[in-house]
Amino acid sequence: MTTAHAITAAAIANCLGTDGRTVLDRGFAGDDAMSPAGAFGEFPFATVLGVMPGISARRGLRAADGVPDHELDCTPTRLAMAALPSVRQLRPAVRAAVDRWGARRVAYVFASSTGGLDETERALAPDPRLPLASTGYRYIDHGIDATSQAIARHLGVEGVCTAISTACSSSFHALASALRLIDRGLADAAVVGSADSLCRTTVFGFHSLGLTAPTATRPFARDRAGITLGEGSAYALVERDTPDTRRRALVRIAGIGAASDAFHHTSPHPEGLGGQLCMRQALERAGLSPDAIDCVSAHGTGTKLNDAAEAAAVRQVFGRRVPLTATKSLTGHTLGSAGMTALVLAIESLRRQAIPATLRARPHDEALGVDVVDRLTAAELRHVLVNAFGFGGSNVSVVVSRPDMVRS
Repeated sequence: MTTAHAITAAAIANCLGTDGRTVLDRGFAGDDAMSPAGAFGEFPFATVLGVMPGISARRGLRAADGVPDHELDCTPTRLAMAALPSVRQLRPAVRAAVDRWGARRVAYVFASSTGGLDETERALAPDPRLPLASTGYRYIDHGIDATSQAIARHLGVEGVCTAISTACSSSFHALASALRLIDRGLADAAVVGSADSLCRTTVFGFHSLGLTAPTATRPFARDRAGITLGEGSAYALVERDTPDTRRRALVRIAGIGAASDAFHHTSPHPEGLGGQLCMRQALERAGLSPDAIDCVSAHGTGTKLNDAAEAAAVRQVFGRRVPLTATKSLTGHTLGSAGMTALVLAIESLRRQAIPATLRARPHDEALGVDVVDRLTAAELRHVLVNAFGFGGSNVSVVVSRPDMVRS
């Protein structure tokens, strides 16, 4: 069993809204926020997308928006900054953590899979023969770490600053890295952030693999046809376990596990072996039996293979029909930010004692053998397990618990 860590503040922004309270209220109300692809760009095939309001088309951030470096006017900065003020408690909580632990003892760990690729596409699209300097674009805006130092300075954080990319499990690997920094005595607190923007490369790439759906995603439904891609950002402040942080905790991270399928570049193992391993590891590190988990927040992309593999893994690990929800039906698949997006929704589930609906899940695929929650459902929730599974079989599972349910 590993030491629990407290999440003392969180923030989220995506296609449901740029204000955290709006995102959570709309998500638990079951609002459908998916948009025709034309809201983002032109594509020679039918699909829908989870477009974040006012972000993709927005240009020219001002100092009043809180961006500390005006030259970093790039899409990941806009996405990341949209989440920071969206939940008012995050920024004051980070400043309080800096006062409590010292600026050099608070780390910043960021995750993304696309980084500034949307910005690169926009810079090159008008005329690829023009030098990038003529567009005002710099290659430094392209990397997944483009926002890291700017936002760390904005928050007053001076500890370890790093960025991680492992496809759709990126933000959970960032969370695991933050916990290791704390456990190894290299930090006392960490801001874990993630942001991914829509871009043409991603949309065309998933379409080329036959993974996009012409209509909004239908996780675990019998006629599911593929992914709905989305963009968004999610943040959490994680602090060392102390009596004070336990008192202030929204939830506590009871356990985290990571494993690889080592099966295929883009397809999961048919029995979800990597998913089984990381869920078992998370449970073991949490000191919990499978029976203690009240809900699984699935990776649930809505593709034939992913949902079947994850369902097989859940059946093997739990041996019962544990309630399962797929929040990508609400937010779209936010890629590198998917894990943290689902985690913030799981935090709200524990606060509200309710499981959000999986939209468009009917008719259920009974062959999968899992109980999909398809309407907002009140439940006694103590422990929730959240999955984030990525290309190449990079899988991470996190158990989050009500603060009063974790042994110190």
